[in-house]
Amino acid sequence: MRTIAMLLFCLFILSSCQLNSIQSQTEKLENSNEKQIFFFSDEENLHKEGNYYDALLELKKTFPVEIGKMKVISTDDSQMNSKFNIKEYPSILIVYENKVVKKIQGNITTSEIIIPIEDTLSKINVN
Repeated sequence: MRTIAMLLFCLFILSSCQLNSIQSQTEKLENSNEKQIFFFSDEENLHKEGNYYDALLELKKTFPVEIGKMKVISTDDSQMNSKFNIKEYPSILIVYENKVVKKIQGNITTSEIIIPIEDTLSKINVN
């Protein structure tokens, strides 16, 4: 039952995110001063991403536009993974004005994900 719930949850999160080609993501990143959120996911170890999904659902209540525009990057996307030096999965990056302003990686609690992302997005939204 828990596996089914996790899969449904993954589908919910992934359906609200946009998947673009590697080239268009890189071009947009290089030509944009917007804030962008990237979620680096390892499809073979989805069971390790539960806290991230919980955090993203909670963050979507406060930041629906930002989370709705989040890009999901798989382990297969070597260009994006190397560009951001991603060594640990799952990971979330917030990029603003072409700079990584927040990087969260690995096995951490939901609150350890939510608090720094909320702080970072709130500061960016004030500017």
